Amino acid sequence: MTWKKIGGLFSPQVAEPSGGTGGGGTGGTSASGGSGNAAGEAGSGNAAGSAGSAGSGGNTGGSGNAAGSAGSGGGSGGAVDSGIPDVSFDYQAPDVEEPDACAAVTAEAVKPPVDIIWTIDQSGSMGNEIAQVKANVNGSFASIIQNAGLDYRVIMFSNGSSSVSSTYRLCVDPPLGSATCGENNPPIFFQVNRTIASTNSWSLFMNDTYWTQIKANLRPDAFKAFIEVTDDQSTVTAAQFDAFLLTGNGAGYFGTAAERNYVFHSIVGVNAPLNPTDPKTTSKCGTAVNTGPQYQDLSILTGGLRHPVCDTDYSVVFANIATNIVKAVACELLTPPTASDAGIIDWAKVEVQYTPGDGSPAQIFPLFADEASCVGDGFYYDDPASPTKVLLCPDSCAKVQADDGAKVELLLGCLGS
Repeated sequence: MTWKKIGGLFSPQVAEPSGGTGGGGTGGTSASGGSGNAAGEAGSGNAAGSAGSAGSGGNTGGSGNAAGSAGSGGGSGGAVDSGIPDVSFDYQAPDVEEPDACAAVTAEAVKPPVDIIWTIDQSGSMGNEIAQVKANVNGSFASIIQNAGLDYRVIMFSNGSSSVSSTYRLCVDPPLGSATCGENNPPIFFQVNRTIASTNSWSLFMNDTYWTQIKANLRPDAFKAFIEVTDDQSTVTAAQFDAFLLTGNGAGYFGTAAERNYVFHSIVGVNAPLNPTDPKTTSKCGTAVNTGPQYQDLSILTGGLRHPVCDTDYSVVFANIATNIVKAVACELLTPPTASDAGIIDWAKVEVQYTPGDGSPAQIFPLFADEASCVGDGFYYDDPASPTKVLLCPDSCAKVQADDGAKVELLLGCLGS
């Protein structure tokens, strides 16, 4: 039995028997007796005829008869049983590990979408501040978000309808807003028209009527960024508003207490710009009514910035907040589908490649079990068993955030079948 390989399978083959042996030709007839007669010539193809027997004193023997005709060829061979029982089976040839036999797959790192919620106090003391918002929201804010390549949208929770006097009406011009004040400009701009007073922005946000309108334009998986602009304070505490977002009607949109999916930035009555690590201040800027302590609390809790509402030029303020939003999602990358036409991803073999914006050589970030395990550069998954996000370790996060030209890619290796 021999083996023949067909693709990756071996199948047994049995040799066919050979044909039968042809029969011998009939020998020529011997010559009649004589003394020392020569033997007859061999028959063509058959055994030679026997020589004539010598006669005793007789006449010279005659020539031997012609050789006999050739024997006919053997018939076709019949099947021959080998004596081994018949067997039928397939054999799968073993896989051989060939590291260089496939092309590695690289996926572009995609940042999560971002939904930005603006709330502007439209009380009588806010005329100059509203003018600054309208003058800078396109050039100093939206342009930075747009140029960063983010999938973003803006929800403006302030009144842009004609029911509000022009001084306090919140109109956002194109390209971000609509050509008609107070109207939507989908898919990036949506306005919920409600006049916001000095201290009621959070209570109105939590109202079913307005929350339903706001929620209709939010994406559950998007990172949320609030921007509050007011010279006063709130009648709702930071803890109450946070609870509404996480476990109240806002549940499913803003993350959890263990992992909030939002940041709250405050442009309020503080007397100087403050970072998230700075304590709450009671020092008020000149034209403000209050320092906005509740808004400060939520900014500190979520890592947001605090800027003075009294500034006469909001271009720097808006640019700082826009840059902070871009950086907030720089350390989170969405994972590609686990399985596709290209194959199945082995998450244990994925690597993150960071290419600095200055053109220096690319660096590979290794995988860690979680953030607590991070040592130096690296990354980890939000859920190791079924990842939806790739999260950069703190050192790598800081490195990427500081590099405006950074390029981050996922090296998926060879995909399985």
